[in-house]
Amino acid sequence: MHIADIMREDSPTFSFEFFPARTPDAAEILYHTIRDLESYMPHFVSVTYGAGGSTRDLTHDLVERIQHTTKLDPIPHLTCVCHDEEEIE
Repeated sequence: MHIADIMREDSPTFSFEFFPARTPDAAEILYHTIRDLESYMPHFVSVTYGAGGSTRDLTHDLVERIQHTTKLDPIPHLTCVCHDEEEIE
């Protein structure tokens, strides 16, 4: 799903933005928080990583977990610096 598709809708939209946790304990707390927020049925959730891509693996892992274990639509908020086209895809 692309953000442009969501923004074309006629009704108001809302979302949540998450930053990936850096420790396993914090990741579990974040995941449980995401599951709690799922009941609000946001149009999507954004998962962001640092400008230099320092948390890109954590971002990818969190997006995958949300996609496979919730009903939420995760959209990674990518910074394309330091990535080639294949990595972005």
